[in-house]
Amino acid sequence: MNSFWGVPRLVPRRVGCCSPSAHRALRCVILSEVEGSIASLATMVRRPLTQNSRIWIAKESRFRLEFDVLILFIFSNMLEQSFCDILNNKFCNDLQEIAKSLCELHSLHYDARVEPPIRRWISYVARLVEPKERFAYFSKDFWTRVPKQYVSAVHLLADKFEYGENVNPYLSTSLLYNNFAKKKGGRTDLLWADWKIHHFHLTTSFSKYKKFFSERSDYLLFAYVGDDYVCFLDVKYHKSENVFSNPIFVKQLVESWPELAEVHAINGIHVENCWNAEEIKKLRKGGLTPLTSVKGRAYMMGLGVSTAGTAGDDVFLYDSLVDEIKYLSQDILIFLNRRNALLDPMTFSLKLKNDGLSLENSIDESFGKASLCHLEQVNRFFNQPWLLKKN
Repeated sequence: MNSFWGVPRLVPRRVGCCSPSAHRALRCVILSEVEGSIASLATMVRRPLTQNSRIWIAKESRFRLEFDVLILFIFSNMLEQSFCDILNNKFCNDLQEIAKSLCELHSLHYDARVEPPIRRWISYVARLVEPKERFAYFSKDFWTRVPKQYVSAVHLLADKFEYGENVNPYLSTSLLYNNFAKKKGGRTDLLWADWKIHHFHLTTSFSKYKKFFSERSDYLLFAYVGDDYVCFLDVKYHKSENVFSNPIFVKQLVESWPELAEVHAINGIHVENCWNAEEIKKLRKGGLTPLTSVKGRAYMMGLGVSTAGTAGDDVFLYDSLVDEIKYLSQDILIFLNRRNALLDPMTFSLKLKNDGLSLENSIDESFGKASLCHLEQVNRFFNQPWLLKKN
């Protein structure tokens, strides 16, 4: 018995010379081998093994296998897989073009040889603070650490958060610039990547030289931004040594809002010695993510930094997006099978409209109205109106 594409090729010679009991035994062996191969094929294409798949009809006397059915079964699944692959590549190319246009709209700097547009766009969106109403809370003894000349700027930011105004101009300029792999740690905000803590410049005026950003300040506000709240942690001098790797921010979050910090705690791990700011800085540059300890308990706020210098959350979001595109391609194939329709995969496309991504087909215009859940998952990076406006 040799094989063809992993499926047994049965060549039952001189079967007629066997006794009836040997016939039955041989028949059971052959059918079990064939059904096992079909089950493997069915698993690969995510189809249940049905009675129709067991068309390996061994005739009463000669055990002849109908290979035309086998070839048809394999060929049909190859066509379906080819359809999904072509569709998947088409959608990925569409998204790259859409992301490229959005990167140009927002003046994002990146090196396309290292980082494709879609990855740059995802990292940008992930760091942005969505303009929505958030109530501002202050850590213990917060106001005692704020220099008098920056009190009004802190109040200004708190008001902007509470009224749902755009606070992104107060973020670091690395949001748009300084995003090249040749500078280790320049592809993301390491503080945000590790602890999900933003830092804002404390100023009441905008820069005359930078179109999007506010004036830069000597002191920074460090804050943890939630869905409907923002926690003001501390105010630090911008040029303080290792200010962005100072674990005091995590300690302030844990001590001021223990219930909030509980979701980031890692149970079952007790850390005796804490990493200091200098050690955390070196570990981040090496692409390592140390656990942060407060009173012996370990906390992990974000997914840290990859060895490529990108945020771990960005890598996760990109991989999730790629998976959703694959599932979207499979959804379309299932939808076409239900309608008994046959459409060229190259006639499908993803286009960006005012309300986000739209699935279109150049032949069947009604197809865009189909409800595909995986398109909604992909759309979360593109369907926010405030993201589609120029800075």
